[in-house]
Amino acid sequence: MTIPDWGRFYGFTKDSPPWHLLVRAAALAPRRGSALDFGAGAGRDTRYLLEQGFQVTAVDADPRAVALLAELSTLPQTRLRVVQSSFEDFAFTTYDLISAQFALPFLPRDRFAGVFARLKAALVPGGIFAGQFFGVHDQWNTPDRSMTFLTRPEAAVLLSDLETIELTEEDADGHVADGSPKHWHVFHILARRRLPTDADRGS
Repeated sequence: MTIPDWGRFYGFTKDSPPWHLLVRAAALAPRRGSALDFGAGAGRDTRYLLEQGFQVTAVDADPRAVALLAELSTLPQTRLRVVQSSFEDFAFTTYDLISAQFALPFLPRDRFAGVFARLKAALVPGGIFAGQFFGVHDQWNTPDRSMTFLTRPEAAVLLSDLETIELTEEDADGHVADGSPKHWHVFHILARRRLPTDADRGS
């Protein structure tokens, strides 16, 4: 499966369970309030967040993904808003939880930091971010791909204004959704927006 073959990817993942990192993030969220599934794909995590009682905004640029996400609107007592948008053009509000599972690295490098800054600002105090950055050893890090690959120090800088709960580095052979082999270099991230201190409040 090549990177642009999203149709096949959706077919392989549509009925998959939620990512473990997302499940852990949901348990850490300050409340079962608003959640953003950024790069929601076929809806594996959106479905879980709805089941957990979150009000969910599911965002994806691909119309095929949006059509699959819209099917979740038929769930009883749904609390789902589906938005077709690029990451760069999406209008953030505020969220108790933001999940971007294997999504952010597909941003071009010159836009990555700006979008991630807006994402962090959209977290409520105490809100949780769960997602991944790709590392420089990743097999997809080739000159012809307009994606973002980071060193560990670069990743740490981007996370420096959050409370990092977990930053796990994976640099190993694995596979993609269809079983094809791939070398992954991934930073798995759980982080929290810091609560304001007395100094922040001016007291």
